[in-house]
Formats: sequence, structure tokens, C-alpha cells
Amino acid sequence: MRRGSDGWTPVSWRRGAVVLGLLGVIAIAGHRVERARPIAFVGGQVMTMDGESRVVEALLVRRGRIDALGTREAILARRPFGTRVIELDGATLLPGFIDAHGHFPVSGLAVASVDLAPPPLGEVGDVATLLARIGDAAEEAPGEGWLLGFNYDNTALADGRHPTRDALDRVSGGHPVYLRHGSGHMGVANSRALAALGIEEADVAVVGGVLGRDAAGRLDGLLQERSAPSLARLLRDLPLHTLPKILFHARDEYLAAGMTTVQSGGANARLAAALRWSARLGLLPQRVVIWPLHAAHGASARTPSTPSTPSTANDDGIRRARIGSDPSVVEGPLKLLADGSPQGLTAWLSRPYDAAAGLPAGDAGFPAMPVETLHAHIAHHHAAGQRLAIHANGDAAIEAIIDGVARAQLAHPRDDPRHVLVHAQTIRRDQLARLGALGLTPSFFVGHTFYWGDWHRQRGLGAERARTISPTGWARELGVRYTLHADTPVTPMDPMQLLWSATERLTASGYLLGPEQRVSRLDALRALTIDAAWQSELEAVLGSLEVGKLADLVVLSGDPLSAPDVRELHVTGAWIGGIERYRRAGAGS
Repeated sequence: MRRGSDGWTPVSWRRGAVVLGLLGVIAIAGHRVERARPIAFVGGQVMTMDGESRVVEALLVRRGRIDALGTREAILARRPFGTRVIELDGATLLPGFIDAHGHFPVSGLAVASVDLAPPPLGEVGDVATLLARIGDAAEEAPGEGWLLGFNYDNTALADGRHPTRDALDRVSGGHPVYLRHGSGHMGVANSRALAALGIEEADVAVVGGVLGRDAAGRLDGLLQERSAPSLARLLRDLPLHTLPKILFHARDEYLAAGMTTVQSGGANARLAAALRWSARLGLLPQRVVIWPLHAAHGASARTPSTPSTPSTANDDGIRRARIGSDPSVVEGPLKLLADGSPQGLTAWLSRPYDAAAGLPAGDAGFPAMPVETLHAHIAHHHAAGQRLAIHANGDAAIEAIIDGVARAQLAHPRDDPRHVLVHAQTIRRDQLARLGALGLTPSFFVGHTFYWGDWHRQRGLGAERARTISPTGWARELGVRYTLHADTPVTPMDPMQLLWSATERLTASGYLLGPEQRVSRLDALRALTIDAAWQSELEAVLGSLEVGKLADLVVLSGDPLSAPDVRELHVTGAWIGGIERYRRAGAGS
């Protein structure tokens, strides 16, 4: 049967839907209807994240919403009969954390692939260790099905290089093998995987993609950007019974981190439908913000190409959802890509990469599509009233986005378009200064300072540019509202790590990277709560603890403003709509 454009066959999709439906029926049959019982939180501090960032003693929840805030005595005096009283015992109550940008539930692929994460997240520190892991997995895997590796990172390996097609062939045991890079922008395939993907020796890379070749001009297995297989293509070959496991693993991982609102950035129509049905069937308790993947295929690589025609609004097949008073699954902006990744040296910069990066002299990366095409897409969707979330790491790509939004605003002024500039890794101060007036808001991938800060400083960008990646300090000084994100699965879902990175800016080696870009812990917490709600247009119902808002709450084990190392704090409980959805093992009631 002919496969669909995203790599799924109609039959495989229907079978997946049946599995999901059966799981939902089982979940409903064995689960009584939950109701939001009144709850009083007392005995700790309640950080409201409201306009004044007030801290109060206690909070009352009724019918899934925040009913009152105040002193312990006042809250206990007005509690209705049957209220559950939770003693915080000095812990901190906060609004539930909101994922400003990630790829839920892709981190769940950990249950169906070989973990290749390098230190400090994993133990794969060199290519030899990576190959040994693949070899062991190949020996244990039945048949000749696909073998997937997850989260390898050449920039963190002692060898400083990618594994090769030939090396994977030697340990693959006859399996097609694909290793997905931690950045999500590239990977390495062995010979059987290249054949299964339809990539032949004589092929020329698609526009916007890169096919790696060795010194002799032979394919070495490295596939970058648009040449890399999509997640949909990889998921197609996994056994159906693993798909629910992927969802549940990600769900539980995010709940344990206190993420009560998750985001699926760049979702295709089928993933969006699966997430909606999972929420309706009670399999997914979190609120989900879906960024539909824009159906734009015009792109340019290191060679020029012809602009494409802008697509029409909602041509991705995802129907627009209304944000109601109690949202569960809502549609966010359309997701576009303007360039690649700095780890892959494909982010588009205004100045070339550092000489230590090993690229040809003058190489500054490349745009994901011609600038005129990008501008056409921005103009079209802006005029239609649609929001856009545009991925850009390099300052040249950011400049193209700013210019495109400025032209669109001039032609069709909008008071608050709230377009999102995703990652904004190397944005310059002069560019940040232009954002506010255009209704363009950045979401910083601040974890780069820790995970790749040393590499950016020593090889990719050089010391000068590396010290200003994710420039939250400039944003604060200029009054630009911003959010923080982990881009999970690129980095783990860990709000405390984000908080630490934004306020400490220490690299993995302990180097202080751009001290002037540090912000206060309160500023960083707001970027994870109320500012993240605002960026997703959910600030009327989420993001702060105020009377009438939905009771999406988390309890932290200590004070995030004064803890010596916030990374040592953990979430002890999470409530969504006033219903407890997570309790840490050993935590009290």
C-alpha cells in the first residue's frame, strides 16, 4: 500500500487508533469519575506569580479553581465541609510549570531506543562506547527490525566526531540502524537504514538538507536537516504496542517535573489527533498546547533555490481549537523553521563560525528557506490573523524574521500578534531592542549555557558570541518579555535546571558564561509560569495563583528563591484543575 506523505500507512494509523481507543476504554472502565475536592494548602509559602509577585500563607481550591488566598487562619475559617487540608510543612506552592517549547511526547522514545546520551546526562563519552552499546542492543534485538539510538551528541564525545555508516554496519547485526542526534536536527544511518530510507549513493541532498560524505565522496551516513528522516518515519517501524508506552513515559516524566501544561511543537495532524484523543480518554491529564507544523517546503541550503508559494492558513490539516475557560488541548501558533542548529553548524549566522569548528573558511550556516519565501509566509499568516512560532538560532535568521514581521506589521497592523521567536540563541542586543514594538516575543533555550556552553566557546561560536547566547539579561534590561524552555527531548524536562541555568550561567566545566546575562530567580520563575502562560495566550486562566484561575499547582520541596542549589529541589506534588495528578514517593498527604 502506498504510504502517506508523513510515512504512515492508512492501515498502520487505524491500527494505532484502535490501540489507543482500547486503552481509553480500559482506563474509563476501571476508573471512577474524579471530582475536584476542595483543598486548603497551609503551612508553607504560596508564591502567586501575580502582577506583584505576592507571597501569601495559604490558598483554597474549590471546584477546580482558586477560591481564596490569604492567611492560614482566614483560609481555614472559610473552608467548606469536607475540605482536604494539606500541610506544606515549609514547602513552596507555585503555579504549575508551563512548557514554553518542546516536542511532547518525543522524550518517551527513550523506552523504545538505545540511550546514547553523553555525560552529564548519560555515560556515552566516546564513539567506541557508543558503538559497543549499539552492538549489545543488536545482539539482543529479535529479527532484523529497526534499531534506534537516541540523544547521541558528537560535540560532547571525546572524539569530537560522528560515528560513521561503516562503523555502524560492523556492529549492527543485520539491523537497519539510525542514531538520532540530541539536537533533533540530524542523525547517522547505517547502510541498511540508508537503503530503507530510499537514499542512494548518487543522490543529491534535498534543498535545505545535507548528505554527509567521506573524503572519497561516499555517503558516510550523516543526514542533516531536511535530509534526516522525520520522527513520523521512524515511529512507523516501531511495534504498535510501544506507542502507548512512549506517551505514558513522557506523561509521567513531565508530571514528575511539575509540568502541568505541555507543548507539542511542530506536530503533524496525526500526532495532534492522537494527543486530543488521549486527553479526551483520560490518558493524558496535562493541558496540551499544539504548535501545528507549517506545511512549508521551500528551502535553501548552502546553494540557492527557487522560492516556493506560501501555503494557506490551516493547510496542515489541524483544525483550530478555541481557547475556552477550561482548556485541555489548544492550538498555538504555526511552527516554521528559519535555520538549523548551532550544534550541527547549520544555524544561519551573520558572521562565519569560529575557525575551530572545522568548516570551510567563511561558512556561516544557511537559511532553511529563501528569505523571500520566509517573508511571504509571515506576511500571509500575519494578515490572516494567525500566530507564528519561528525557529531561529542564528542572528542572520533572526534578522530575516524581524524584517519579515516588520513588513507584515506595516502592511497589516495588529495590536498584539504575539508571534514567538523560538530559541533566539545568538540574538544581538540591537535585535532584541526591536522585538517589543513588533509584537515578537522570544523563548530562550537557556540550557545551551550548561550543555553546550563550553563547546560554543571553544569551537562553534568563539568566546565573544558564546558569552551572549540566550541573552536574558539584555531582555530584562530592555523590558522584553520572554520565556525559558528545555526543547525536550533535546535536553531533559527539568524546570529547576532551567531556573539554575538562567540565574547561574555556568557551563558543564564550571565556566561562568556571560555573567551580565544572569537574571534573578524570581524573573526566571515568572518565565516558567505566568510569562509562559502569556506567550501561549493562556494568561487569563493559567500561570499565576489568583482567584478564579484554574488550580494548576505544584509543590516544591523548598524555597526556590533561597535554596543554595535549586537543582536539589524536587516536585512533591502536582494538581491539574484541582485534581492531584502526581505525588512523589514518600511525600506526605
